[in-house]
Order: sequence, then structure tokens, then C-alpha cells
Amino acid sequence: MAHPGFYVRRFALPYPPTKYRSHKLMDNRLSGEILVASRIVDYLSSGLYESPAACLKELVNNAYDADAKLVELFVKPDANRIIVTDDGTGMDSQDFKRNFSKISESFKRESTDRTESSRPKIGKIGIGFIAANEICDIMQIISTKKGSREKIDIEINFKAMRMPDEERKRPGDSFTKADYEGTVSQAHPDEHYTHIFLKEVRGPAQELLAGARNRGESKSLYGLSPKTIAQRLRDPNLRSWEDFDFYSQTMLEVALNVPVPYVDHWATKKYDEVLSSFTNRANSLDFRVVFDGTELRKPTLFEESDESFVKTFQYEGKDVSFESYFYVQHGVLKPQDLNGVLIRIRNSAVGKYERSFLGFPSSIGTLFQRWLSVEIWADDRLESAMNIDRKTLRVTHPAYLELVDAFHVQLRAALNEAREKLYEQPSRKKKRIRYKQELDIIKEVSEAARTSVSSVTADQMSAEQNHRVLLKKYSAIELIEIVLDVSKRTLSAKERKLLMDELVREVLSK
Repeated sequence: MAHPGFYVRRFALPYPPTKYRSHKLMDNRLSGEILVASRIVDYLSSGLYESPAACLKELVNNAYDADAKLVELFVKPDANRIIVTDDGTGMDSQDFKRNFSKISESFKRESTDRTESSRPKIGKIGIGFIAANEICDIMQIISTKKGSREKIDIEINFKAMRMPDEERKRPGDSFTKADYEGTVSQAHPDEHYTHIFLKEVRGPAQELLAGARNRGESKSLYGLSPKTIAQRLRDPNLRSWEDFDFYSQTMLEVALNVPVPYVDHWATKKYDEVLSSFTNRANSLDFRVVFDGTELRKPTLFEESDESFVKTFQYEGKDVSFESYFYVQHGVLKPQDLNGVLIRIRNSAVGKYERSFLGFPSSIGTLFQRWLSVEIWADDRLESAMNIDRKTLRVTHPAYLELVDAFHVQLRAALNEAREKLYEQPSRKKKRIRYKQELDIIKEVSEAARTSVSSVTADQMSAEQNHRVLLKKYSAIELIEIVLDVSKRTLSAKERKLLMDELVREVLSK
């Protein structure tokens, strides 16, 4: 698909660098190094993103912070590259130098923590772009900024980060993360976009490319509509997302983490109203992500079940506030990836569903914990508890501790409600049905026995049997034993034999 200013250029980058190169702009060419603030930050941002999905969601969230309404991802196995494009505000050369001169000294929230359209910015530390080094050696950025006449075309070479530490050391306790070189050309001031090319794909991302190449050979969601994907995810035979190929798993993990809308009737139509605040919040962001032609929706879908319930909960506290929902159904949740609790901060997920329910005792409601899925949408105060990996929270932070305490109180209540509504009540109902079935058998046998025994003894036997059935649930064998026990006190041997023959015939026919 054509995009304005969408083209690819390759540069012969001087590598390894022979000396420290600051940011330079000469004759419309831009070059320099990307530095990290310290060896500790460098360590944290290297290997920080363990999967292609974790890297791609950072690039998508960057586009969201740039006020993009549409992000498109293209996996190109034949070209050994992944493309991420967006229609956000874009960058000029000054923005690039300012944000890439030293990673971890981000200016994203210097003036405001919201975008021009009032979206709360997800990024804070400024290492989102650097996530790309985990899945490729070269990242090319082509971008133009709204209101600017500059278009930048820059290639970032991450091979520098794989050099020995002594060669990467720079003045002021900084280390080089990558070097870059590119050009600045003319652009129309009304244009605004960013196109990112991840080239020379490496590591686990190679499996992502293979999945796009061989999509017909295994269970895949490639090219399917949101409606069809929803049907696949609600398949009762689907154990977990691992039943799909790696390409599809990556797509689902990206969709889970970024601020895309829910599927229509995601928790079934009967719960639309009670969950409308969550649905409306996601829809109001006006943000679309398309993955190889498939528009992404949150993969949070629950199967149609009469034995289920939903409860919502709002909490306003000293150090944190949040809104949450509990979806509970009878039986183990499928796919298992939705079992647990997922926390969202600023519309972006913190990792995946956490199956320990934030350290809740596994001995309490053990069976029912497997029936439960929870989402918590927390306010900004919880963000300060988030670790640099954006997938875990500091367990000693006051906001986190307060959230856990409030959540566990509601979790206990939900587990008790599950026990009562979905386990004990249905069990009592099934017992009543079984009692009625057994009484019907006794009545039929008693009526049949009237041809062989007197109506008085038959009525006496039926009354005595009915009384005993009300006291206990009986199996077919137990039922026969009860009837024989009663008949010994009321019938002759000949009558008992006739009754026994009739009873066995009736029971076996059921």
C-alpha cells in the first residue's frame, strides 16, 4: 500500500566507529551515536524485551503517544524485515536528536503528560524505540512532522551494542547503544507520519517471519477478520493461544497490550451493559492497529455460558484508585491465557494475565480460581510502581500494596459467590431433579406392581419408599435395595419375585 514519502534507502555505515561521534548535520546529512545514561540502564534495556510481541507493542504505543489514529504492521518474510507505519505527529531532525541523544533522558512528558488530543501518554522513560534492537540489527526511520518542512530518513545500526564494553565506553560514564546516519530532505508541512523498517531480523523474530511465510501449514489467524478471530478464540476446544502458530501468538499478545477496542459483545451480549464503561473507554481512544491486513481487537473474549456471572468494582483510595471487573464461569476458563488478573495503566497492559492473582493464597477457593478472569484499570498513581520492563510492578510500592489489599477483599467475595451461584446452587438443583426422576421410577413400578399385589400393599410400599427418597439421593442399585427391603415387610415371596422382575425391567429401561 502506498504512503507519502514511503521509500527505502540503505547507507554504508562506518562500523565500528573509530572515535566518539556527536550529532552532526552537514549538507543535509545527519550522523551520530545513541548513548545510554549509564551501564545499568544499558543492561536493563538490553534483553529487556524477551519476545517480538514485547518489542512491537512498544513501537505501537510510541505511535499512540504520537497521536496516531492508525498503525499498520507488515511482516515481510521474503525481505527479512518488519514494517511499522503510523499517521501520528512524526519527527523532524531536532526531535530525533533530542530524543535519541541519550536514552533514559526522555522529553516525552517534559511539558505535558498528554498528547495534543488529550490521550494520556504511555511512554515515560524513552526506551521504546530501542526495543527494536532485540529483533533486528538495523532500524530505518522515515518521518516528517506536522507543520515542518523536514523529512528525516535515518538508519540506526544496533551492531555497536554487541561490541566489547571497552569499545563502547564514552565520556561521562555513558555507553554507546548504536550509531546512525541519514539525510534530511524537503517535506510538505501538512504531511505527518512515521515509517519504521526493522531489517536484518534476528532471534525469535525469525520464527515470526517463518509463520507469515508458512501460514497455511498450521493453526493461524493470518488475514482473518476480527469476527472470525473471535470465533476461533471462543472455540471450546482451544486450550490456549499456544495452540496457534508463533505468528498468531505474537498478534494476540500485541493486541492484548496496546490500546485497541474490545470485540463487540466480548463478554457475551447479556453483559454488555454492566461492562459498558470498559468498552466505551477503549473505544473512545480512536486508535486502530492493523496487523497484515487484520484489524486488531483485544483478545479478551468469553464463551456463551448460562453458568456465569460478572461483577464490577470501583475503589478510591489514598495511594491508588481503580475500576475492575470479575468474569466467572463454571469450569476452567479457555483459553487459559485469560485466567488470572490483568492490570492496565494509561490504557496499556502491564505484562500478561497474572495467574497467582497478585499473590492470593492458592488454598482459598482453589477450584474456583481457575474459573476466573479479572481486569483492573488503575489510575496514574500506580505507574510509579511499574518497573522499567513495563510488565511487572514493585511489590513494596505503597500504591501496589493498597491495590492488592483492596483487590483481594473483592476476590474473596467473588470466589464465595462462585461457590454459591455456580457450584452449590446447581448441585442442589441437580439433586432435586435426580430425586424427582427416582420418585417417578418408584411410582411407575408401584403402578405396574398393582397387577401382581394388592393396592393396599402397593400404596403402603410407595409411601414408605417416597419418604425415604426425600431423605437421601439414591443410585439405581440403592433404589432396588430399598424396594426389596420394603417389600419383605409387606409382600409374600411370590409377590416379591413378581415385583422384582418388574422393577429390574423398569430400571434397566431408564
